[in-house]
Amino acid sequence: MRWLLATAIALIAVGLIGLFVVNYFSFIPNQPGNVRVPLRGPGTRFPSGNFSSNGEQIFFTGASTRDTITATGGPFWFQMHGGGCANCHGPDGRGGTVVMMGRFTAPNITYKALTSGMHNGEKHKPYTDALIKRAITRGIDSEGEQLNQNMPRWHMSDQDLNDVIGYLKTLAP
Repeated sequence: MRWLLATAIALIAVGLIGLFVVNYFSFIPNQPGNVRVPLRGPGTRFPSGNFSSNGEQIFFTGASTRDTITATGGPFWFQMHGGGCANCHGPDGRGGTVVMMGRFTAPNITYKALTSGMHNGEKHKPYTDALIKRAITRGIDSEGEQLNQNMPRWHMSDQDLNDVIGYLKTLAP
């Protein structure tokens, strides 16, 4: 019977190590249309420390220079690691496949893409600044439908929302 207990403990340890390895290394390498999530360090394209605007800082870190920002919802790992828009939508805002404890597709959130009236080759009601704010804070798209549950609901000031939208306008489509 002792060997059974030892085997069970060994299998649990291997499983836990496996989960760590999968979570750390399983995301798709940076390629167009794929997003590396959210671990910063060598090999990531996230800026660190010096941002040209409050909107850029919020986009990359989820933190404002002026107010506290919190979020509810979103994927489990996001609640653990934190971060900003770039963690799912990529440093260029163009979105792609996110692989981290599951897989989902984050949409292109460049300002031109949001306001063009096209999404994934399908027509939709174009976003206005007010509708972008509603999507960020309430998780409701331009048509009035709920966004995917992987989209956190951000709690931030109107000025911070304006700063983020201003930064989205600087991203190439």
